[in-house]
Amino acid sequence: MKLLFFIDHFGAGGAQRQMVNLAKGLRLKGHQVEFFIYHPQYQHMASQFESLGIVVYKYHKKYRFSPKVIWAFRKLVKSNTYDVMLSFLNTPNLYAELSTIAMAHPPLIVSERFMYLSKELSFTKRLLQQAHRLADYITVNSHHQRERMIQDFPWMAPKISTIYNGVDLAAFVPRPSFGQREGRGSPKLLVLASTARKKNALGLARALEIYAATYGTPPTIAWAGSNKKTKNDYQSYCEVVQVLDQYGLSKYWKWLGERSDVQELLHEHDALIHPSFYEGLPNAVCEALACGKPVLVSNVCDHPKLVQEGKTGFLFDPHNPQDIAKAIDRFATLQEDEREKMGFLARAFAEQELSLDNYVSKYEQLFEALMFEHNRRN
Repeated sequence: MKLLFFIDHFGAGGAQRQMVNLAKGLRLKGHQVEFFIYHPQYQHMASQFESLGIVVYKYHKKYRFSPKVIWAFRKLVKSNTYDVMLSFLNTPNLYAELSTIAMAHPPLIVSERFMYLSKELSFTKRLLQQAHRLADYITVNSHHQRERMIQDFPWMAPKISTIYNGVDLAAFVPRPSFGQREGRGSPKLLVLASTARKKNALGLARALEIYAATYGTPPTIAWAGSNKKTKNDYQSYCEVVQVLDQYGLSKYWKWLGERSDVQELLHEHDALIHPSFYEGLPNAVCEALACGKPVLVSNVCDHPKLVQEGKTGFLFDPHNPQDIAKAIDRFATLQEDEREKMGFLARAFAEQELSLDNYVSKYEQLFEALMFEHNRRN
């Protein structure tokens, strides 16, 4: 198959990483994959294509919403013969959908990589979802979001499905031993996230204060991720620093900044903690499970499907710092063999549900089905 992928850029975002992984997997299976992007200045993952012969078409978008992106994409589609088109994220989805108007085109799949944040959707959000009528198919990366979209837009039901993100299980692998514990209340916990408010860094800082007051010496928290992508991210970071300073907890919290050595970081810590208020399907959680790491995670969205309470980690209410502290204590008091069993079960789940092979194969099967139906109609 000859496939055209559409995304904004090759920066360090989770959606970008998943689309790049998909392209690489399909290319290794013999399919021809090409990309269209409109922010070529972000090149974090671009080098991964050099040895695979993946062509990238670049357009420099200058305005917040630019019809010229639509015309550039239409021109590309008209001048080539593609079997299927796939776009990720809201804005690329809309551009791709609008580009199909009054134009013969191959099947278009749009993939949502977000969550509805409120019971009532805004007019703009509803309008964006109605644009999906122009797409041939919709994928999402969580069951929670698929169910909500069908609830709000029943017409989507016949053309929407959930495909979980894939993890490279050859790169994210467990190590033989957790190492020696330092005693009660001293696990090393890792966060892989920006300081965007939805990631709930402030809630975790308050949980650390409650832990120190209730259970004793707190764990160390290592937070790897950007704190300056937006003004709000930086404000959130400053609020956390203020709380840590106020309660004398700064020595238990390390800001690591943006890091690319995710595997090493996971192996250096006892567990991942992910306190976000909402998520689609977080790469950090999936990669931690693949590395055989227990996961302490907020009880929202698809998290209860990813992390089995008491078996591969612990769930908590992200709005309740006391509940977060309690989950940390439950992990801190585990015996070494109990931690190792959690890690074993985490890896087993990742192998069954989160492999890159499964992810690539499910998209490949979808592409083939849509291509067959398109050819049958035409």
